[in-house]
Amino acid sequence: MSVIVNLDEYRKKKSNSESVVYIPVFERIFIENNKLIGQFESGKKVVIEDFNKEE
Repeated sequence: MSVIVNLDEYRKKKSNSESVVYIPVFERIFIENNKLIGQFESGKKVVIEDFNKEE
């Protein structure tokens, strides 16, 4: 199984200090009510993208 992750949101800005970046890893990803949902191992769901939302 391969997962495509957009890392643009997690790229750190240039600075002199070190920082830690947390990248979410989902147990599964699915579409529900026209939304792309990521589900963690704990069962918590996160909306990755809302297809109804106009940009």
